[in-house]
Amino acid sequence: MNNIVEISEESIKELAYISNEPKWFTNYRLLAFEKFKKLPFETSPLYVKHYDISGMDLKNAKLDFTMDKTLPSVVEDFLKRLNYVPYIFFLDGRLYSINIPDLLNKEGLSIESIKNFLGKEERIKELLKIRQIENDDDKFAALNNALFHEGFYMYIPAGMQLKVPLRIINVVTKENILSFNQNFIIVGADANLAIIEEDYSFGNLNSQSLMSKNLNVILRENAKLEYVYINGYEENVNGIIFRRCICEKDASIAWYSGFFGGLVTRVKTDNRMHSQGSTSNNIEIILGEKKQRFDLTAYLSHIATYTKSVSLTRGALKGESRALFKGMIKIYENAKNSDAYLAEHAMILNKGARADSIPGLEIANNEVRATHSASVAQIDEEQIFYLMSRGLSEQESKKLLTVSFFQQLIDQIPIEDVKTKFMEVIESKLDNIKIPIENKFVLTHELKEAIVITPEKLFQTHYKYRK
Repeated sequence: MNNIVEISEESIKELAYISNEPKWFTNYRLLAFEKFKKLPFETSPLYVKHYDISGMDLKNAKLDFTMDKTLPSVVEDFLKRLNYVPYIFFLDGRLYSINIPDLLNKEGLSIESIKNFLGKEERIKELLKIRQIENDDDKFAALNNALFHEGFYMYIPAGMQLKVPLRIINVVTKENILSFNQNFIIVGADANLAIIEEDYSFGNLNSQSLMSKNLNVILRENAKLEYVYINGYEENVNGIIFRRCICEKDASIAWYSGFFGGLVTRVKTDNRMHSQGSTSNNIEIILGEKKQRFDLTAYLSHIATYTKSVSLTRGALKGESRALFKGMIKIYENAKNSDAYLAEHAMILNKGARADSIPGLEIANNEVRATHSASVAQIDEEQIFYLMSRGLSEQESKKLLTVSFFQQLIDQIPIEDVKTKFMEVIESKLDNIKIPIENKFVLTHELKEAIVITPEKLFQTHYKYRK
């Protein structure tokens, strides 16, 4: 299964030539490609047998360095409505446009294309200094390091408080695409912002594509980032994402992810609490149907004292869909007084679907609080019977129970329009209704106060693990 993509060393050399890169960086790419070929699908001994990319077929997919300058009218109209907010727009994996309102530009908000770095030796070295995702971390991360050719570098200056969400929009309109993006977000001290990233595809896509992204995030002291991600791909688009956030003193990261679309979705999220007082919150909602595959991993890495983390994953599966929920709390030796909670729960809506939950703990300190929970169960037949006795149909009963299953996590999303969109997508999938492309995008104007579930809210007592 190592022959996932039809890529050779010549393709990498061609990419390096087009980007006018120094030879040493081309060698770096080739080393990453060799690592990709040698690494297993899972590097952790706990998960070595637990992965699922079945159904992914990329034998016809190719690297494409050209871009159609013609925007679909629906997308063009939507971007015009976003001219008041900073946004980054990708078309078929290529960075098409960046919008920074004049006021934010004057205040120091900076967004650049990675292409501004690749042809300049000193700028490449600048990227490598802040890159957090290395070849040994993951097989597909190494492939991305070998082949990335698009992406962005974003810098949020210290103290900036964005009142509207920054937008990242990815639209796929072609088939047989291999896209590899590397994105960097640096949030300065005391800055506060929210980001909404949306992935969609539409058109006559009969053959499969791969959209791969490595996301490197660094939060400086007391910075706060709320990151919403919506996967709305059609069924012939595969998405593979590795995202790692480094939290400095008192920094806070919150991920709110809705995994609804695509064929194979493989996402690894690694929150690393590097300094005292940093916190992370990870919310994942999955709704699968047909032959969709979801392979999700959450790492909660406590490296410093007085750090906190919560990761909550809930998935509902129907048809022949499959899901793997993997999570690991890792508390290092010097991370005293750390709090961590990990929960992974799945509801099976029919006999053909399947889910597996594999939580784990690695505790190297006895002055901590850490616990996890996991469950996989069929939808409750007694509850369905009760609701049907009250006049609902079987389909309406299942829909109500599924929506209720997700409600606690949806309520935590800090942006009201995103809450509404999550609910709309969930209800549409449960009703087998396809949302038209013009209604898929989120259009929001303001942020609401976030509701963050802390470990104290989740459990009153705790276990102590000793070396």
